[in-house]
Amino acid sequence: MVGVGVGVRVGALLCAALALAACPPPPVALPPEEEPPPALPETWQRAADEVRAVLDANADPCVDFYAYACGGWLSSHTLPDDRSTYGRGFGELIDRNHAIIREILEDATATGDDLLLRYFYRTCIDEVTIDARGAEPLAPFIGWIDEIRGHGDFFNVLGILHASAWGGAGPLFAFRIEPDPKNPTTYILTFDQGGLGLPDRDYYVADGPRGAARLAYYEEHVATMLTFLGEDEARARKDAAAIVELERELAAVTRPRAAMREPAAIYNRVGVDGLRKLTRRLPWAKYFAAADLGPIGDNLNLTNPEFFAALDGILKKRSARVLRAYLRWHLIHANAEHLSAPIAAEHHRLEALLTGIKALPPRWERCVTLANEGGLGERVGPEFVRRTFAGASQTEAEELTRAIEAAFAERLAALPWMDPTTRARAEEKVRRLVNKIGHPDRWRDYSTLELHDSFHLENVFALRAFESLRHAGEIGGAVDKEEWELAPGVVNAYYSPPFNQMVFLAGILQPPYFDADWPAAMNFGGIGMVIGHELTHGFDDEGRHFDADGVLREWWEPQAQAQFAARAQCIERTYSAIEALPGLPINGRLTLGENIADFGGIRLAYDAYQRRVRERGDEPQLLADLSNEQLFFVAFAQGWCSLASPEITRLLTTVDPHALPEFRVNVPLRHAPGFWQAFACEPGAPMRAAEVCEIW
Repeated sequence: MVGVGVGVRVGALLCAALALAACPPPPVALPPEEEPPPALPETWQRAADEVRAVLDANADPCVDFYAYACGGWLSSHTLPDDRSTYGRGFGELIDRNHAIIREILEDATATGDDLLLRYFYRTCIDEVTIDARGAEPLAPFIGWIDEIRGHGDFFNVLGILHASAWGGAGPLFAFRIEPDPKNPTTYILTFDQGGLGLPDRDYYVADGPRGAARLAYYEEHVATMLTFLGEDEARARKDAAAIVELERELAAVTRPRAAMREPAAIYNRVGVDGLRKLTRRLPWAKYFAAADLGPIGDNLNLTNPEFFAALDGILKKRSARVLRAYLRWHLIHANAEHLSAPIAAEHHRLEALLTGIKALPPRWERCVTLANEGGLGERVGPEFVRRTFAGASQTEAEELTRAIEAAFAERLAALPWMDPTTRARAEEKVRRLVNKIGHPDRWRDYSTLELHDSFHLENVFALRAFESLRHAGEIGGAVDKEEWELAPGVVNAYYSPPFNQMVFLAGILQPPYFDADWPAAMNFGGIGMVIGHELTHGFDDEGRHFDADGVLREWWEPQAQAQFAARAQCIERTYSAIEALPGLPINGRLTLGENIADFGGIRLAYDAYQRRVRERGDEPQLLADLSNEQLFFVAFAQGWCSLASPEITRLLTTVDPHALPEFRVNVPLRHAPGFWQAFACEPGAPMRAAEVCEIW
């Protein structure tokens, strides 16, 4: 043992005396080697690449978060010629869903296994036959219209048209069969104001050169469309002037859209007898017999009784000639896109003026949209769901929904402004909430639908009637709460006040809103905000008037009502101070319900996400320079990246209860403390509001 020790010492001394390069270096203590971070799962890596490509890291998130989150996408995309708006969610996602539905329809057309899908799609894409027929498909209806000699004939034909060519949508007024707001277990017939060819009453009553020029253009367009029905130009111009004047009078008695958001104000169950008292000179018996809606009795609601009372005087002044012209115009206007190319092109000319769209979408896409949203959505639904909503999607979406509901329950319990009685009722409403996720458990029965194997527009009429009138004859009868208002392939979600239900369609449970394999921060920021948005609709300025059973009644105590109104006024003022375009302010009253839902949605989703992190621990960061809290807000915003024409911006600001995407992102976040903390936005930063609005 001694020898070993001496030998070592001598060897070291010899190394010092000899050339050092020839001697081995003494051992050096190295720090432990760091292991590289584990590779991200493939789905995470794709998500990371997409997030990075969409955002603009050079923008300051505390100045303009929408520009920061969406700048990369906005700079790399242009508005397609056949779209007036286009976004990552309501654009790219719709395109992906439509491509799948197109395959389903083409497969059905090729195999012939499903005759409804085969007949519909084959006739819809048959442009040769459609062009060859011109306006011929309207001939039976034109024949009835041409027989009108007085008001009795007019109301008879109006009933026929409502129940066939329109499926309840117009003209003169619209009807729908829906749950009775004060007894939501039974169906009621609702008559709604309508009868306008332009998108809104404001297009007729607005002053100034812009409004006058638009009406003049519209009148010229009406005249041109009437010539496709055989009128000479001189007669068409006279009829067009009379039609526009009639519509101006209808617009004058039409309530503004914001005023139609009061549930109690639009519930006027007068019954058929009450309608006759309001309009003593109008032959409603002719209308109801022709529409064939079954017994109605007192199950008739009017959204605007003043509108219907005014019809007496408005129609009394019109000759049979004007009434015929009015119906002819609305018949071709409502169906122009399904007629020959010259008619569709003239219809597009007006659409281009109103929306800025530069070209018609390809024929196949128009057919897919019609199938998905116009009556066959639950026929293509099972296969669409099989292809897009498999694996853990249902389970993950259900878990997210429960997490958002739990976050809302926690907020309810802590609300300082709500009295205990109202709070207990609100908590009961949340407990009774029903969630529908992905697709119906029971698909719609199409056994009564018959489609034509040769002619497209006849199939459109059949689909409209099937979709809108399937409950005709059931007015006053039991409501089917298992029905879905939208098809699973639609990119949307909704809250139903009379059913106290939230519905999240498979069509929106896709990227950029949701993926079962994504990090939690992205899913909570994407679809989680949507879930919170819909849940908040049950407690917005409209939804709060419906109780846990879906009954329209006042269940809030006066103190809570006053507190809610004051907080809602803060949100209304905030949006009303914003201009969508120079000189075009947002209508804070019209958009109030959606804005309340946006404010509540992002807060609820963030609360639920934080609770998940506390309970399960944080996940690895998707991007090194974005914390998971920051990723949550980026994922939320990137679902709303969108382009729009100036024309559609003006139109949507007039008619749409939603704010524009930029403001749906930036405004709620300015009022969200969690956002300020995540991005360290100091007081005074543009993305940190000085006066914070908060309801839920």
